[in-house]
Amino acid sequence: MTYEERYTFSSLMTVLIESERKLGELYEIASSEADDAKVKFLLSDSEKNSSTRIEKMQRARVESVVEMALEPLSGLELGELLTRIRATLQSDRMSNLEKVTNLERALSELYARASPKVAQISADTSELLMALSRESMERLCELEHYVTLA
Repeated sequence: MTYEERYTFSSLMTVLIESERKLGELYEIASSEADDAKVKFLLSDSEKNSSTRIEKMQRARVESVVEMALEPLSGLELGELLTRIRATLQSDRMSNLEKVTNLERALSELYARASPKVAQISADTSELLMALSRESMERLCELEHYVTLA
């Protein structure tokens, strides 16, 4: 029998919020290290927006009626993504800019994977997570664009 990852709505939202918090911290560090003004601004702006994304997810978690029911969510298969996030955060071989791009990509996948799973529980949260996934991919594309120009 294979192990199936199971999350409650609350535990899933906690994973997403904590991952976003770590990304925000890394944006702050990478911004302080950046030499190029455009890259520095992009990183700094993304770090500031991370707080807003965290607040939106916290509000969605608290406002969800199903929060009280603690209904399990299965089929998320987040283990590999969470392992990638931990490995990125612990890596001594990557620059902070590389870490930011890796985390942004992983978070986008996390949001996209979680969105349809929470749709039955909270349509608003599902829409929020899809929007956050798109925003992550936009930031990733912008970062990759500036990094190749710098």
